[in-house]
Amino acid sequence: MKLDLARLQKRFQNRGAVALTLESARVAIDVLRRDEAGTRVVQSLAIPIGADALLADPEKAGAELAAQLDASGVRERRCVVCVPPGWALTTSTELPEVAAEDLRSYLELRAEREFPIPVTDLRLAHCAYALPDGKERATLAALPAKRMEAIERMLQSAGCRAVSVSLGLDECVTAAGQPAAMHFLANGNHVDLVIASGGGIAALRSLPTVAEHGATLDTAIFSREVRITLGRLPEAVRQQVREAQFGGARRSAETLCNSISGHLSRMGIESRLATPTRESATPNAHPGAAIAAAEQHLIGRPVAFEFLAPQANRWQVMFQRFDSRRRRLVVGAAIGFVILPLFIFMIRSQIESSLESEWKGMQQNVAELDRLQQNIRQFRPWFEPAPHSLQIIEGIASAFPESGDVWAKSIQLGEGGKVTCTGFARNQGALMSLFDRLRARPDVVGLQVQQVRGENPIQFSVVYKWEAQNAK
Repeated sequence: MKLDLARLQKRFQNRGAVALTLESARVAIDVLRRDEAGTRVVQSLAIPIGADALLADPEKAGAELAAQLDASGVRERRCVVCVPPGWALTTSTELPEVAAEDLRSYLELRAEREFPIPVTDLRLAHCAYALPDGKERATLAALPAKRMEAIERMLQSAGCRAVSVSLGLDECVTAAGQPAAMHFLANGNHVDLVIASGGGIAALRSLPTVAEHGATLDTAIFSREVRITLGRLPEAVRQQVREAQFGGARRSAETLCNSISGHLSRMGIESRLATPTRESATPNAHPGAAIAAAEQHLIGRPVAFEFLAPQANRWQVMFQRFDSRRRRLVVGAAIGFVILPLFIFMIRSQIESSLESEWKGMQQNVAELDRLQQNIRQFRPWFEPAPHSLQIIEGIASAFPESGDVWAKSIQLGEGGKVTCTGFARNQGALMSLFDRLRARPDVVGLQVQQVRGENPIQFSVVYKWEAQNAK
């Protein structure tokens, strides 16, 4: 039988997670479950705490998160967290052909040169993408460590644990080979400008957004920032950008689209509102960006811009160690060497337990039988199992004549079947006839005449050994 490690690894993957999306005015909470049919949102909640308020008092935010989860009966505590993209510093770089363990060092060197914060105070993540000519580049994102620590403190206060922390841009990522696309994600007081290309994120910026309730947007300045962002892209990617999608909060997205669609049109970029892939369970709200990241996590795929340090899953580590036939055989033999004696011991214990139960059921009867056996052994010397003495007497009596010419005075039975008989006879002929009849019997052995004296009556004494014919 072949061991299907992929199937076993899939069985041990997490089947549930809480998706937390940190936005400017709320924390969106979505509970996801994975089953054979796929991944689905089973419950959606929200707490009115913005990202800035969370940074100011993470313990309070954690207490409100725990209260909301408990009130809604949510027991899941593994969280996939998506922070606002505006929290991160970004830059673009080429990806050299280096080993995976050396790539981290290279990105840290780039971060040291590009960002105004020491790399020791940053959490780094990157998203690779491919140019049309096949060359690989990456967008490097750096999240200040203090903001990461605030998230961890919030989750600790809520009794939760982060399994992923990212920027929530997984829905923007397009498949490799598709044209580059521009995404405007309007969420409250900011707009995240995302350029997706080559299976990754080519650029990311956070720009001032449309102010609601009658305030106007300086479309000229906004469009200038968009042109600056496009100008920083590689030429091959910039030439592919022909469409802009507006997503995020529906009302803000519509306002922004109407305001700058003309400017984008003059750049040769067509504008359209993004079609939501799912509906929000909370009225007048858009789905949290962490839902897509949680779906990626539950099916075992990496998310874009993962800031959480890789966590070694003990099951995955075990499966990787056993991912060779030789190792599986060695480990199987070792396990068999340990398990087989334990299995034998368990079987033996089960048998002993069964026999002990059976013995308890018959113990009283056995005790009664032992008592009877003791009595039999005590009184057995007084009784013979077979009528041995009677057989001897019957044998010697049958040899005496019926006429009464010979009669016995005494018969002694000794050990080993020794018989001594003394008696009297009227004449010599009757006595000799007795001796002949005794010798003729097959159970009489070694007949000896010890004494014959006198004439009338004649006194005699004979000795012989009695051997019963059925003796063995």
